[in-house]
Parts: sequence; structure tokens; C-alpha cells
Amino acid sequence: MIADLEPAIAPGRILAIGEHLGTNEFPALIGELTDVAIARSFDVVVGLELPMSEEPTSGVFGSFWTRAAEFRDGRSSDAMARLVNHLVERMAEPTPERGRVRDIVAMDGPWVAPGSPVPLHLMDQLERPRDVTMADRLLQAMDRWPKAFTIVLADAAHTRSLRSPAPTLGSIVASWHPRTLCLAGQATGGEAWMLTGDERPDGPYPVATIDVAAGALWAPEPGLDGHHGSLTIGSVTPSPPYQARGGATAPSGEGS
Repeated sequence: MIADLEPAIAPGRILAIGEHLGTNEFPALIGELTDVAIARSFDVVVGLELPMSEEPTSGVFGSFWTRAAEFRDGRSSDAMARLVNHLVERMAEPTPERGRVRDIVAMDGPWVAPGSPVPLHLMDQLERPRDVTMADRLLQAMDRWPKAFTIVLADAAHTRSLRSPAPTLGSIVASWHPRTLCLAGQATGGEAWMLTGDERPDGPYPVATIDVAAGALWAPEPGLDGHHGSLTIGSVTPSPPYQARGGATAPSGEGS
């Protein structure tokens, strides 16, 4: 997989991956890409579909990660927690001769628990379209680190680079950075931890099986779905919601 993505791993390049939420494999891939870039002495910025009310660079996980069961989608999975922990460790490494993680961007609008009062300073953010907020926060980080390799992991609805029917994270970023590469992530089968949206509980559910070899393919221009191509990660395994272990910090260990 990394070999297929080699041309996209470069300073100043943006790689946006539309993930299938609730798997172990997509967050792990972001950790691998980060390590490859750092080993090549590239600085790295990582944008994640986490609320700005969280502070991922601190390694402390707030209320978003322990939401009520009916709200716990794959954005707060255990695999995502491992990824954040992995990125925080890479951010702290004293390796002046190599690159490092320069920022972990919580791109999304703030998380406010249903029924809770909304702080006045968050009202404006809650009224903005999510994609506009995500793009704005990512672009600010990219302005601070213009030579960094930027990796984005978000739902594929946000990573499309076409502005129809409404502007997306991918389309806004691509309008400022034409070298943005947007890939739609897909699995060949397996299971993902899902919110069903009906009376069934959240849990591991089968992912549609497709007969496609694992790897990444893309074209210079986006296709009808708004992505330049696809990233087929192979069979996936479910990652359940994050559970704090002995405190509020993320679990220790590698993010891959």
C-alpha cells in the first residue's frame, strides 16, 4: 500500500483519504504514512475529523471520546485513539535531523453534548457548515507549515474535491492547493464498527465485499464521485469505541 502512495508522499503535498469509519486499518495507515514521511526528514501535518473542542496535541481525551452509545461513531474509535497517541509521540520526538509531526489538527466544529448549554464563544462555530470549518482549520495549520507533507483522514463525503452540491473540505483545500490528492478509501470486505441509525445497537457489522486488489490508483483529474481515485485497503476489522484505561489519556502503544 505504501509503495502505491510513494508519489504522493512529498513536502508541500496534501493527501486526503476518505475513510470507512470504524475500522482498525484506516487509522493505522495514517500512522504508517506519518512514519515514512518522518524517516525521509519531512515535516508532517495531520488533519483528523475530530472536534476543535478536543486538543489532540495534549494527549488528553475529552468528553467527545466517551459520548453516549447512540453518538459513538468511528471518529472516536479505539483505533483513532491509538493513532492520536502515536502522532503525539512522534510530535514529541527530539529528532532535529529528521522530520516530525508539527501539528495534529482537530478540524471539525466543537462537540457539545445534546441537552447541554452551548458556550457563547462556540455559537458562531456551530452555525458554520462543517466542511468550511474543517477546511479553515486545516489551511491555517498548513500556512504555519507550508513545506510539510499534509495527511487528512475524514469521511469520504468530506474529502471529495468537487464543490457540488456544496463546498467540501476537499474542494476548498484543493482550490488553494491544486496538488491536493483526494482518494476514496474502500475495503474489500470484513467488518467495521458501525452506528446503524435504526434500532440495532452499534457494533461490528459486515462491510460489502468487492473483488478489487488492495492498492491505490488515481488520475490527474477527479472523477464523478469527486475523488482522484481510490485507495483499497483490503479486508478490514472493527474498532470499537474508545474506552479510557486508568484515566483520560489515550492508550499507550503504536498507532499502527
